[in-house]
Amino acid sequence: MYTASALRRDAQDRPGLWWLFPREFGAWTILATGYLTTLLVADALTPAAVWLIPAVILLLMLKEPLERMLRSPGRARLAFAAVAGAELLLSGLFGVLAERSAGAPLLYALPLIAAPLYAVAIALGFWSERWRTLRELVATVGLGLVVPGTWAALGQPANLAMAIVYAGVVLHFLYGVGFLRLQIIAKRTHMDAADVRQGTLLLAGSASAITLGVVVASMFGYLPIWAAVSLLPQMARAYLWLGGEQAWLNLRRMGRQEVVLAVSLMVIFALVAHA
Repeated sequence: MYTASALRRDAQDRPGLWWLFPREFGAWTILATGYLTTLLVADALTPAAVWLIPAVILLLMLKEPLERMLRSPGRARLAFAAVAGAELLLSGLFGVLAERSAGAPLLYALPLIAAPLYAVAIALGFWSERWRTLRELVATVGLGLVVPGTWAALGQPANLAMAIVYAGVVLHFLYGVGFLRLQIIAKRTHMDAADVRQGTLLLAGSASAITLGVVVASMFGYLPIWAAVSLLPQMARAYLWLGGEQAWLNLRRMGRQEVVLAVSLMVIFALVAHA
């Protein structure tokens, strides 16, 4: 996902088993945001939802050993087998618990749904830098599946509210990917500041158009009005950026911005869903 690793391909190995944890802080942010937003909107918590946390973490931990195994099969085969085995075991236990506590046997299929997106995202980012943006878009859609997974673990039937939360979380982070990739491309190609502002305005304008479209749909009764809030944090960031004198690319600052925007999204969703 979109982090400093997008600019830094070859990072030094971390000591011990820390290398198993992906450095894509954006991926962790998406998972945490989707999970917590779902809990807040559903206003519920079950043992199956708690058990989902380590299952999702292990699924994400498969990334590093899988990429290493693709580069050098002998080095990471054992680590990948260990993490994959733990993931399968935990997923099985999770499925049993989910079926008993939440009545959601379809959760068994969640890893099967996520697996193709997971594989495509890794392949796109591994073999060619030119596919990195597409990889991040695919990964965002896949990581957003934590929303329906958590929803099912809470024993909630699939409904419009679940679809709104899933679409809202995915759209929010897709625009985050777009904003950061624009900054990265500008940094690498020494893009003119006017072109960066034009790209940012395109992102802000399209987000505004989507939000306005949802508002209009809600006026005719097709969607609840709270479906229109998911892009508000990203829109606010884009318009504030356009209205101020911003430095080119500051990954630390943008990382902090993403955390603030994610928390804002959770708070807004929690407030409007129960209003």
